[in-house]
Amino acid sequence: MTSEPVSPRARLCGHLTVAAIACCVVAWSAVPASAIEPTSAINASEVAALVSDAAPDLIEPAPAVETGNSFEAGGLGTDTSIPVSPDDPIDVSTTVGGRELSASITLPEGLDLSRADATDDGTVVYTSDNDASVAVQALETGDTRVHTVIPDRHATHEAEFGMDGFRAVVDTTGNAAFVQDGREGVAVPVDAPWATDASGAPVSTHYEVRGDRLVQIVSPTDATIYPIVADPTWGWRNATWGLTLTRSETANIKDYAGASSFCAALAKDKRLVLACGLWSGYLQVQAATANNLRPKGCLHIVVAPLPGAISHTYC
Repeated sequence: MTSEPVSPRARLCGHLTVAAIACCVVAWSAVPASAIEPTSAINASEVAALVSDAAPDLIEPAPAVETGNSFEAGGLGTDTSIPVSPDDPIDVSTTVGGRELSASITLPEGLDLSRADATDDGTVVYTSDNDASVAVQALETGDTRVHTVIPDRHATHEAEFGMDGFRAVVDTTGNAAFVQDGREGVAVPVDAPWATDASGAPVSTHYEVRGDRLVQIVSPTDATIYPIVADPTWGWRNATWGLTLTRSETANIKDYAGASSFCAALAKDKRLVLACGLWSGYLQVQAATANNLRPKGCLHIVVAPLPGAISHTYC
């Protein structure tokens, strides 16, 4: 009799045990006791296998080539430098709306991560012996995906990310982005968060903003089987240039007349005038939403590549 091939997820799950049934901790809060956890730390290849199995799409990472202190990778006009040291940021260079953009993503702190190791598929992995590991992929699409692999109930269930010169925002529907500091700048969208456990079942997760940083929080249940893979993805190919309004400007366009008048006053950037004029009604709704937030929010009006607005609470 021949045996069926065993997937990487199944091989790793074979190391799991139900011996440690206890009260679990999620971001320092309680998790149901029946969650299952592994008996030993996992290595870089196992982390990469988990990530490959868990990803909700078939997008492959670009090859990562070590060049001393970093791994270099590129995809669709985006160059990504992933550091060997977990203390250094991920550096990304790309073009948005015809302008060059350089940005840095900081890895989650406090995980006691080891120096990076690149696996055969291009995933760059930072393992941890006693907490969550991190895996970074520069995707062939040009986007940047940062996975957190949570090994057991005692590990941290939060991952906090920052971008130097940017502030994290989350709108009223839960969509997230990093908006560049200053009056004019770029907004980099962050894809909706996802998390999945060792059985392939989805795990509840969401974003929060703390200061200028974006935090992904994972909330397992009593049916969750560890390890959990969680992920935010930076959508550089969908990044947009625009203008951040002040609170008073946002308040002034919460009715249609105010929005139309504001658009007419934007003569500096013809693209902005066009985008604002076409979207006056939409801006009115977004401004009213921002004005009703507590604390009150501001709008970032997008001009390239597509017109629109991001409502946020940090301004």
